[in-house]
Amino acid sequence: MVVNLQQMRFIPQGAEQSLLGPIDLQLNAGQWLCIFGGNGSGKSTLAQILAGWHNNLIQGKIEGTAEILRAPLADNSVVQVSISRQLVQQSPQLQLSGCAFTVEQEIAFGPENLGLTPDEISERVELAIELTFCRALRTRHPATLSGGEAQRVVLASALAMQPKLLLLDEAFSRLTPSATQRILTQLQRYTEQTGCSIIFFERNLLPTTSFCDSFLLLSTGKTFLEAGKMVATGGLNDVFLDAIETINMPDAWRAVGELLKLGYWQGNIPHDEAQLLQMFKERYVTA
Repeated sequence: MVVNLQQMRFIPQGAEQSLLGPIDLQLNAGQWLCIFGGNGSGKSTLAQILAGWHNNLIQGKIEGTAEILRAPLADNSVVQVSISRQLVQQSPQLQLSGCAFTVEQEIAFGPENLGLTPDEISERVELAIELTFCRALRTRHPATLSGGEAQRVVLASALAMQPKLLLLDEAFSRLTPSATQRILTQLQRYTEQTGCSIIFFERNLLPTTSFCDSFLLLSTGKTFLEAGKMVATGGLNDVFLDAIETINMPDAWRAVGELLKLGYWQGNIPHDEAQLLQMFKERYVTA
């Protein structure tokens, strides 16, 4: 099992109440999970804890069971866990190394620090460039990249480490919908081949619903004590109605929610635009 959380709570240093939890979550190799939550729900804090930042960069106490790759969360330093876990966050410029003069050097920076051979490094860099469509960027200086380009390069750098767990915290926020779709399709093929597990942390319904079968919703709440609780988990049907109140979604899905509340929508919640249109045609369009 890649992730095993059972009644996990996180209590920040100096606080008496938990900022996160209780959270129950199990994730196996190759599985994809999307964790939804609005601003202030604690999803970024959870991403950082799963990435191994606890005790090194985030001070506090973890209660309950919290294991990554069958080891307790706090067993290793950030440097040690970076070999098997990679976190890509919303602001790509903050994750560039500052030590590279080209995109190719930036992507190679992590593998070089693992002490790999030049051939192994080159192989990892080429695969990461292909997965993220960075070929045209490889000779560019990282400081000249746009937000979307930098986001792709940071993702490529994470993939070059060949992690067993990839944590993506709004990692496509600066990309166009079509670019996001293309990269998600590439990641899907990659995880099928490698068994890498992916957890998305999102405040938008789309587009990860097209690729994920499992979801978890964190509460936003109006106060510190109300936020960071696990509201619902399961398939999209299980979290959808609660998610309407806290995350961003197109109006068409909000209409589905209203129909669902009134008892006029039967069956599954559509995962993408194509499913949505097909379901509306089947239910409400007459010849």
